[in-house]
Amino acid sequence: MFSAASGKRYIILKRKITAIILAVVVVFTCLSMDGVTALAFDHDFDHIEYRPKKKKNNEDTLQKYDLMWQYSTDEQRYYFSSEVKARACGMKVEEYKLFARVIEGEGAFCKDDITDKTMIACVVLNRMNCKRWPTKTVTATVLRKNQFMAVNQKRRQCYRARSLDSEWAIVEAVRLVSSKQIDCHMVYFNSIGFTGYSRYFINYVDCGYCKGNYFSCVKKCKCDYCTNWDPEWKAKNVEMLDIKVERPIGPIERSDLVILK
Repeated sequence: MFSAASGKRYIILKRKITAIILAVVVVFTCLSMDGVTALAFDHDFDHIEYRPKKKKNNEDTLQKYDLMWQYSTDEQRYYFSSEVKARACGMKVEEYKLFARVIEGEGAFCKDDITDKTMIACVVLNRMNCKRWPTKTVTATVLRKNQFMAVNQKRRQCYRARSLDSEWAIVEAVRLVSSKQIDCHMVYFNSIGFTGYSRYFINYVDCGYCKGNYFSCVKKCKCDYCTNWDPEWKAKNVEMLDIKVERPIGPIERSDLVILK
């Protein structure tokens, strides 16, 4: 027979075991939750990338996004959710949103077009493709130290809100870069312009008419991507590009710009 002391120890041991089992269940449940996204980065932030925890892709939802995009006009697509537009651009949603926030902070508003914001997005995509740049993802490129004024250099974060304009600028940039309508050597922009500023750059697009930026091509790049893009490319043949990227909904006033959370 058990003594009173033995019975008491048995009850305490049973409670401890129960508590341990509950703790294990809670930890396992937390680790199994979907939708948890983490930022992984090295000491110089040159290889930052979003690494979502493993979860099942909702193929039905992705297929729905693809069909929505395929059978819609650009005017309709302009108002689509970030998830649908990110899918169309081949990007993760959180990375797409960060991209749009940086573009909104760097680009000027113009009621007639979104050329300035689109060209900024093209610069980022060109840097990702060019082998001479150390960053290969959107996140690493826009958060790289001392590259974008819209990024808090101390925290490596962008606190600017994004807009429908800056989101759509990414869509247009993906189209321009993938179709080779924008020179792959266009990897710089500056609000003061590069005319006479440096012999190392070639004037390419001027968005100063709406207080935007001046975009330039680098004169020399022998990386595999840029060489394959145009084997016959020569700096002396680059001409200032006269381009206007219009909103699919037409001109708007600043008060009509839709700001997204």
